[in-house]
Amino acid sequence: MISTALRLAAFITALFVFSAAQAQTYPANRVRIISGVAPGGPGDVASRGAAEGLARVLGQPFVIENRPGAEGMIAGEACAKSTPDGYTLCLFNGHDIALNPVLRSKMPFDPARELTPVVHLGFAAAAIIVHPSVPANSLQELFALARAKPGSINWGTSGLASPGNIYVEWLKNALDIRFHGVPYKSALQGMQSVLSGEIQVTSFVAGQVAPQVRAGKLKALAVATSQRSPYLPEVPTFKEAGMEVAIVTWYGLMAPAGTPRDIILRVNAVVAAELFAIPAMR
Repeated sequence: MISTALRLAAFITALFVFSAAQAQTYPANRVRIISGVAPGGPGDVASRGAAEGLARVLGQPFVIENRPGAEGMIAGEACAKSTPDGYTLCLFNGHDIALNPVLRSKMPFDPARELTPVVHLGFAAAAIIVHPSVPANSLQELFALARAKPGSINWGTSGLASPGNIYVEWLKNALDIRFHGVPYKSALQGMQSVLSGEIQVTSFVAGQVAPQVRAGKLKALAVATSQRSPYLPEVPTFKEAGMEVAIVTWYGLMAPAGTPRDIILRVNAVVAAELFAIPAMR
């Protein structure tokens, strides 16, 4: 009995020592970060900032693999099915993790069981943007146009769980304001379609559309924050504009369930020290 207990204690001690040593030597080669966001899309900047900081501190490349589509489920399944050795990390947002399981009866992976959180990268507040040709300079004016011609104004969405689709459905069911939802593979495609005039409305991260708004290529009608955005200080908040529902999502890195905790803590510490030390990323 004593011998068995000693062997068990020795085995557990060896596991702890191995885990700690593994974390100290991690990574020994390249690490991939699977992202369900298109290059240049919401969250892509934060993930690339994290990858750059990790590579600089840990001495190995952290490579972004963009796999947009299906509201993050393509990237999510690839992440969940990967080997949990610390060499696969994944970028997710709150819609992928929290809303998809509620809106869908079946998913190719279970976020609660098959993923583990690594580090929170921050929040992304969107602005409602329209093409300059739209004769509306406020949300209420936009709603008036939609009431006058139901279903005639195209609003770009990027899936069931996207903010655009939630806005379209909420406005229809709560206020009887009917926009025509146009689905795209990514939020970036929807924004580009508003920019080109293919559709009239969408929602996109305020900071990323600020240059186009200042250049007169887009109009921003409201931002989904409790306070005005520093990127668009002249644009009212949703509350100021009379909109009751304001959607703000988060972005974060996750890993396949079972990834060694020491590695997760190491990545978390590096991102917290490197990424959040940059004033522009706070």
